[in-house]
Amino acid sequence: MIFLYYLYPMLKSSQIKAMGQEMGADIIGITPVQAVDNGENLIKWLEYGYHGEMKYLERNIDIRLNPLKLFPEARSIIVIGVNYFRNAQISYSSPPAFKVALYAQLKDYHIVLRKVLKRLLRKLQIINPNATGRICVDTAPFMDKYWAQMAGLGWQGKHTNLVSRHFSGWLVLGSLITNIEFDEYDTPHSNHCGNCRKCLDSCPTGALIGPYQIDATRCISYWTIESKADSLPQNIQSKLNGWVFGCDICLLACPFNRFQKVPNGHILPVHPNVNHILNGTAINLTQDNFNSLFAGSPLKRPGLMGIKRNILAAKIRRSFMAQ
Repeated sequence: MIFLYYLYPMLKSSQIKAMGQEMGADIIGITPVQAVDNGENLIKWLEYGYHGEMKYLERNIDIRLNPLKLFPEARSIIVIGVNYFRNAQISYSSPPAFKVALYAQLKDYHIVLRKVLKRLLRKLQIINPNATGRICVDTAPFMDKYWAQMAGLGWQGKHTNLVSRHFSGWLVLGSLITNIEFDEYDTPHSNHCGNCRKCLDSCPTGALIGPYQIDATRCISYWTIESKADSLPQNIQSKLNGWVFGCDICLLACPFNRFQKVPNGHILPVHPNVNHILNGTAINLTQDNFNSLFAGSPLKRPGLMGIKRNILAAKIRRSFMAQ
């Protein structure tokens, strides 16, 4: 096997980046594989219980902190980012009654980015038939934002999301771990948050407990997407302000939004049935209706009961405020 690698020239990073962009990636970077160098931060975060009900984050910690344990043949990680900011440009016939995180108003990026990365792997295999890989789009024990920063796409801001000097915080990420080495690798991105704390100060529930630290159990996104509780805590319900799936408040507060732009491509189209959530009519759907209407949408994540719970909580809060 080692001998066979030398039958093929080392791949040019510029070549694979051009391929990725042709397939719809707005930004792409490549980094060599190594163990995560700040893994103790994740371990402490879990020990404090900041992950709440997301017990899956406790599993496979050793794999999460070292891609070689996820894919032993790994040599490089190709990270792609797709800009979804155009979703903020959607126009409605009347103002939506409720709010949904921008990414969730589109077709499920997990499906879209996985298809792009599969195509990219097939291209690699045409150039080098010995190429193999493992695709990660939020579903594997893999630190997506960490590797995006290592691949030069941006940096993890104080709100813990990735920030790009080209696209602000409006990027969804996917990675391809591969056994192929490249002629050049990208430099890890430096942090440009400086003394700014606008994202921290904007959080209505105090979920951003410090720079680069989030307590998910205080986060609107956590409660409206991940939690399986029958009802939302009063301290969360009182701060919803119409959010029924996710929350973009800290992203909207970032000064780097001056770099946001509507993308040229359209590989993440608006999901045709998102208005059922935005106008609140989803509360009347049956399970079969919900499954059919939201196939291929991130909005399926909390399930129909979770969506109804969130809409009801937002309605109750709005009625209380109107009194």
